[in-house]
Amino acid sequence: MTRLPAARREQILIWLQDEPMLTIDDMALRLGVSHMTIHRDLDALAQSGQVVKTHGGAARIHQNEPTRGTAACQVCQGAVQERSAFVIHTRRGAVIELCCAHCGLLALAGTADVASALARDFIYDRMVNCWQAHYVLDSDVVRCCVPSVLCFASESDALRFQRGFGGVVMTCAEAQHHLSRHHEPHHH
Repeated sequence: MTRLPAARREQILIWLQDEPMLTIDDMALRLGVSHMTIHRDLDALAQSGQVVKTHGGAARIHQNEPTRGTAACQVCQGAVQERSAFVIHTRRGAVIELCCAHCGLLALAGTADVASALARDFIYDRMVNCWQAHYVLDSDVVRCCVPSVLCFASESDALRFQRGFGGVVMTCAEAQHHLSRHHEPHHH
């Protein structure tokens, strides 16, 4: 296919309109380019907020997903608000919408066929890969469930937030472990 980066990236976006996620292997095969070329294309698309890189591929970002307050969280049954949403895509094509990172991390532990999991960054209001994010647990800011779990795209953002509003900074795995051992979701 084409060797022009803009054309390749546009084609990836077109494919992601029909498929919730694509693997790097599949994109490289379809486009006839190397895995490194696909990685560079996905980095550019992720940087511009058009896709989210996942383990081994990319997932689409829906501008209107999750629904604005109409869906019920599958953990606590609270309303899913766009500002604090957490979304899990399964390999079978199911979309699991959750009200916040607290419920999202709990649900993630119980979902076997996860293709991607996206959490909304608290500062920049964009969806980020939940496994690469950092979380501030139990800060003074409570958006949804208690204890509060807020998502940040970078550790430095989480640490700056923690200095002003308290809480504990954790990786995804640390936050999941802590929540599964100590807390059930309580909608605020």
